[in-house]
Amino acid sequence: MEVMTFNIDNDRRNLVDDKQNFSIDFHDSKYNWLQARQYEESMRQVEVHVVHGDGSPVDLTGVNPVFEGWLPEGVYRIIDAKHSVMIDAQNGIFRFDFPAPAFQVAGSYKQAFFRLMKDGMSVTTLEFSLDVMADKVISGLVPSDYITPFEDLYNNLKNYITKSNGDFDTAMTQWKKDVANLVTNLNADVGGINLTITEIKAQLSALEDKIKADGLLTQADLEKYFADFKAEIQSGLDKINDFNESIKNLSVTDVDGGIPDYMKETLESAQAGIDKSKFNLIFATDYHYDIGSTYNPFDNEPPVENIQEMWEAGLRKILNATSLNNADAVVFNGDNVDEPSVHDHKLEKRMMMKEMKDFFKTASSSAKIPAFILKGNHDQNYHHATNYKLPDSVITDKEFEQIYSENVKEYGEIRNGNSNYFYKDFEDKKIRLIGLDAYDLPEGVSGDGSLKFDRFTKSGFQQAQLNWLANTALQVTEGTTVVIAMHHPVDGTLASDPRVINHDVLFQILSDFAGGKSNSVSGKNSDVPVNINYTFSGAGTIAAVLSGHYHIDGNNTMNGINYIQTRCSLTTGDNVIKKKRWDYFGTALEDAFDIVSIDTTAKTVDLKRIGAGSEDTRYATRHFNY
Repeated sequence: MEVMTFNIDNDRRNLVDDKQNFSIDFHDSKYNWLQARQYEESMRQVEVHVVHGDGSPVDLTGVNPVFEGWLPEGVYRIIDAKHSVMIDAQNGIFRFDFPAPAFQVAGSYKQAFFRLMKDGMSVTTLEFSLDVMADKVISGLVPSDYITPFEDLYNNLKNYITKSNGDFDTAMTQWKKDVANLVTNLNADVGGINLTITEIKAQLSALEDKIKADGLLTQADLEKYFADFKAEIQSGLDKINDFNESIKNLSVTDVDGGIPDYMKETLESAQAGIDKSKFNLIFATDYHYDIGSTYNPFDNEPPVENIQEMWEAGLRKILNATSLNNADAVVFNGDNVDEPSVHDHKLEKRMMMKEMKDFFKTASSSAKIPAFILKGNHDQNYHHATNYKLPDSVITDKEFEQIYSENVKEYGEIRNGNSNYFYKDFEDKKIRLIGLDAYDLPEGVSGDGSLKFDRFTKSGFQQAQLNWLANTALQVTEGTTVVIAMHHPVDGTLASDPRVINHDVLFQILSDFAGGKSNSVSGKNSDVPVNINYTFSGAGTIAAVLSGHYHIDGNNTMNGINYIQTRCSLTTGDNVIKKKRWDYFGTALEDAFDIVSIDTTAKTVDLKRIGAGSEDTRYATRHFNY
């Protein structure tokens, strides 16, 4: 029996070059593989081990492993939720016995992987190579889709038909309704299949009680009903395939009616004004997209009739930034969503996770250029978690990583494992864009059960990220210009906050990079210890360190580095003009983000404001040398 090991934290493959003619290159030895002969049944088994990045086992208690595959011809699919056997759940080990329909077509599977289902949530393993060798001696199965929930229902149907009596027509009416409901609820998600199957089986038990053993149907009746339900099932499969085709190149461009007319002229002018000879970054921050909020940040003001609409408009405003595809990239710089206030900590967490999925999916799918999403202090529900003193209110790093990976495309960026920090090279512009996670603090609880670190009030950096920054991301080739984005500004550059952790180490690393110095730097916080050693051979170039967080515009130059801040997209949270910003809602000034243009020859940085601030000469255009 073959043994496959999947590391769900570190396993990674490159995106395929052609999504329409999908083909994975399995020549890399890191991939698991399996070979079988056509028509083998149940004898071909694999033992699957699932581990974390450090090699420790993933607890699979309560998990249902599902095999999903796309057959060699690329026409038929296998979704098998019933042939796994849990061997040692706590140590992450299960066996999968491949059924004969998995080996219907000779050749190499287009795609084959396991989906691990639990409580309606799922995580997938990396693909493995599955080759089916031809059997010229016998012929057996006819290629078709094989989806076990449909197969279970269809097999049960045979039993009920043989036991039916004069009430059969009534029973079949209910059965047709059950099938229709299954098809309606099915949305190409195996989780959806598993959740509906229990309910359908309960209805089948009730149906069986109504059908007595006497009064069997004629052969003609049997054939008629079998034909009807084969058609029903095929119709369902057709709908699923149609759905899959429709989402392959889905672009979310109609959120809340899409880009409103009053924004179009401004955006068209901005798009036309982008000089493609320069590196152009769309820098957008602090959307605070929130579902149903009526929170008034300026407490002394009276209620505002459309304040809820202003909070919810954050999702629609994404389209303004992603529409400017003459740029090279877009960064959504944190505080992308906000905490819903419904005074139920579990519900608030679920609502916020839904907000994150909506934001991530909209940003990634609507962008025609690389779109990166960073983390802010509002993006993991730490605010509510602190209020409730309940750590389970927090969206964990693991949950954040899963939502990100399932909803945001990869653009060839380099990350440290599944980190929210990254770098991406734009070689034709000689630019390296670095995104940092400014809320990189240890998870877990203190002795009293409270959160160890409150990421809502504390920005900080751990050893792994700072070491990666100094010894990987900032190790650039000569002539490369670096641009850095992070939610919280580097402490002491634009503002000071005594609660930050290891910002002084970050500042020193950036200063030493610009000065071309070697150093060994240690942090001052014993709870988040860092000690970074690095060597920079020659002075480096940082055009700008971009940040948000404080909902204001600002800038400062220190050690030759431009530290630049941009105000919020959120209409209700502007700390420059405060309530005056609310009057802009429904006009071309309701949003606020910058087009950051870097000329590596002239060594200049120019920021052009779209939205609030463009009416003010202090912020409409900002120019810096580096």
